[in-house]
Amino acid sequence: MQTIKYSTGFSLIELMVTVAIVGVLSAIAVPAYTGYITASQMGIAKQNAVTLAGFEDAYFYENDSYLAGTFTPPGANGLAALDWTPSGDEDKYSYKVEAGTCGDITECYTITVTLISDTSISQTLSRP
Repeated sequence: MQTIKYSTGFSLIELMVTVAIVGVLSAIAVPAYTGYITASQMGIAKQNAVTLAGFEDAYFYENDSYLAGTFTPPGANGLAALDWTPSGDEDKYSYKVEAGTCGDITECYTITVTLISDTSISQTLSRP
């Protein structure tokens, strides 16, 4: 008597359909994930700009002028007089503060926070 052996693997068509489904899901998920990462980086830049603005305002109330400077990690902190150092992502963003006179307003400043690896991700905050 002959014994019949049955193949227990997947057919080529089943594997191709599975690969196609994974490809479609990846095509949908990767752009969405990239969008979430970009939005998160923009949010971090904005929050750091707002925090730095608070330190600039405190410095102004004590010294009657705003402090200008730059901070690009891991270099020297040009904003050390503010007693502020970014935490967490300090090595991913560069910070620039321009201060001076703005028309009729005697003192104003502009803060720019830029992601070092992608300079298109940047937040700017101006006061007053």
